Amino acid sequence: MSAENDKIAAEFSQHWKLIQKIIKAEKPLIHHITNNVTVNDCANITLNWGALPVMAPAVEESAQMVENASSLVLNLGTISSCQLESMLKAGKRANELGIPIVLDPVGVGATKFRIEAAQKILAELKISIIKGNQGEISFLAGKEAEVRGVESIGEYKNTAEAAEELAKKLGAVIVVSSEIDLLSDGRQLSEINRGHPLMGKVVGTGCMLGSTLGVFAAAAKNSNLSLFEAAQTAVYYYSLAGEKAAEKELTPAKFKIEFMDAIYKLRF
Repeated sequence: MSAENDKIAAEFSQHWKLIQKIIKAEKPLIHHITNNVTVNDCANITLNWGALPVMAPAVEESAQMVENASSLVLNLGTISSCQLESMLKAGKRANELGIPIVLDPVGVGATKFRIEAAQKILAELKISIIKGNQGEISFLAGKEAEVRGVESIGEYKNTAEAAEELAKKLGAVIVVSSEIDLLSDGRQLSEINRGHPLMGKVVGTGCMLGSTLGVFAAAAKNSNLSLFEAAQTAVYYYSLAGEKAAEKELTPAKFKIEFMDAIYKLRF
């Protein structure tokens, strides 16, 4: 572990203890309108952090369900017109109640519909945290980006600048998931250099990070932590779990199981 990681570990240790305490006491409900491909993984990762997952994408109930939730996670992975309507209804109710919203703009920039869906969400809702890969965040910030399907391709040299500009524009915490994760709230920039390459070989780790941010954002509401500090802590411990899992398993399928267990073990 580098000296920088030692410093980060010490800084976030107290944050993690506080978040753990709140999650254990409150069992926050995390409402997801999310990716159909990874919905089970998102539910399990939420549960492994100690929170309660609920997936209620129906237009008829999404706004009512969020009234009982502590955060709302919106994921564009398998976005449809009906799902978008549900996201907007739930999001507006969450805004009314002061419930934090996490947005994962999966594949934005790949198609006209995804672009329009993301633009509509950002125009009509106040988002607390936006988590995306380099291509997605660069695209939302108006920078040059290349997204194929739901994957970011190409090289990005101005990701930090894009994250800071987007954070200032939207008043949100921006989380850029990459080999070195970047976070910005428009005033400060943080780099977290942890994790393992196998995390990029498993479908769903990006979506599960979105759920993790939802859990930590929910806990931050009733703590003295800022949303930025909660997001930093979430990314750090999520990545740490990836490292611990890779110590035991080095093939994708087995790694995924061990990763889930590593999240669970962090609580004890």
